[in-house]
Amino acid sequence: MKACVLLGNTREKSNTEAAVKIFTDELVAKGVEVKTFALRKKNILSCIGCEKCHTVMDSFGCVLKDDMLKIAKEILSSDLVVFSSPIYTWFATPLLKAVMDRLYAFAKFSDTVDMFNLMDKQHFALIATSGDKCERNCDLLDEAINRLAKFAKRPYLGYFAARDKGYENSTRQEVVDGARAFADKCVDSM
Repeated sequence: MKACVLLGNTREKSNTEAAVKIFTDELVAKGVEVKTFALRKKNILSCIGCEKCHTVMDSFGCVLKDDMLKIAKEILSSDLVVFSSPIYTWFATPLLKAVMDRLYAFAKFSDTVDMFNLMDKQHFALIATSGDKCERNCDLLDEAINRLAKFAKRPYLGYFAARDKGYENSTRQEVVDGARAFADKCVDSM
């Protein structure tokens, strides 16, 4: 089994990244190969809506030449795609949102073929942190990932969210236990 993790946090040593590390350590302990992309260190351009990607039937096909090409290749070879982000204004950071928009290039359709999606084995999951109760702050991103999964006709395994109680508290026992349990759930669901 292989997982691709997309770190949407904008600063190093964040609570989100700490929760993801606990999660990925548990995946590795269960024999999962993990590839993590710190999006803050990547050049990811915004989708320009040209739709040329939909005419290239056998690959990602995006005309933009940036780090998304490598990420897309990793996503296609993975069984699990994990989106992660702190919630600042009820949604993902711009880094993660740009990647989510670019995933539209996996959808293929034209006048001569029925619509299909190159993602054929991926399961989706979300890890988020929030300054307030996650039920109020993470719901929009949760729904967005759920819809992305439905669009790709792939399963969404849900989310793990932790309330951010300060930079020093990112490895509280409840976060450690929750992140590990969510990793176990993801592995068991595949």
